[in-house]
Amino acid sequence: MKGLSLQSTEAAVLERDHLQLLFDVLGKKGYRVVGPTVRDHAIVYDDLTSVTNLPVGWTDEQESALYRLKRRDDGALFGYAVGPDSWKKFLHPPVVRLWRGKTGGNGFQIMEEDEEVPKFAFIGVRPCEIQAIAIQDKVFLNGEYRDPFYEARRQALFVVAVNCGHAGGTCFCVSMNSGPKATFGFDLALTEVLEAGRHYFLVEVGTELGADILGEVPHKAASEEERATAERIVTRTAGQMGR
Repeated sequence: MKGLSLQSTEAAVLERDHLQLLFDVLGKKGYRVVGPTVRDHAIVYDDLTSVTNLPVGWTDEQESALYRLKRRDDGALFGYAVGPDSWKKFLHPPVVRLWRGKTGGNGFQIMEEDEEVPKFAFIGVRPCEIQAIAIQDKVFLNGEYRDPFYEARRQALFVVAVNCGHAGGTCFCVSMNSGPKATFGFDLALTEVLEAGRHYFLVEVGTELGADILGEVPHKAASEEERATAERIVTRTAGQMGR
């Protein structure tokens, strides 16, 4: 039901067929939607315009000195572990123009850079990556010297986390208390469920902004069974880690 009001302690169910509507709402609100996609035999982060851009039906195999993609036997959208790419390039790009200059009759004139701050919506951020972004925040936002470019992008960021339903052979978030379930740093958090012929996402709300965005997408309140199913998936993932 569209417009259902949810508190941060409640959960909702978003059907797989309605995920595209979340993309559409974010786009209409001026967000640049970024998330995982398959390119050059790896899962990387890039601009997304459609759910079909996601790694539909792909997973990854990771061990020491090994990373490769392989097909799943289902249509999971987030059925892989963390890949080789990073969100940092969007929040702290390697090249930023600080100012411009031009020469004229009055000599050399310096002009401040007035580029509009991009509003990113990250789709599919894993709990360990949220921890990494939090460390970036400490580096760039704490202390005497703050990075204003990073701060502006960070404040405009919308985060859709995805709890892990699959652990790679090199995953160790359980031992670091950084996953496989997101506990902070997100506006919305999804757990993907493919069971009993259904494909849906259990959605947890992390912020008022997240609740507002979700309110514009068809969804329903999650049942106890649906919540328990999502919790079992996360628990199973934690048990897959040997590090």
